[in-house]
Amino acid sequence: MFHRILVEEWQRVLSIVSITLFFAVFVIHFIRVRRIPRETIAHMEKLPLENDDHE
Repeated sequence: MFHRILVEEWQRVLSIVSITLFFAVFVIHFIRVRRIPRETIAHMEKLPLENDDHE
């Protein structure tokens, strides 16, 4: 069934570029998250999720 699908050269290049871009963004964000100081993480853990104002 899939032997009938004709894939052009630019479509192969586009898929490789998109996967590479996704992987690069993932790695960059992973490195940024790993570099957050422990004090900042502890501070963010204690922040309230909602305001206590019930008006």
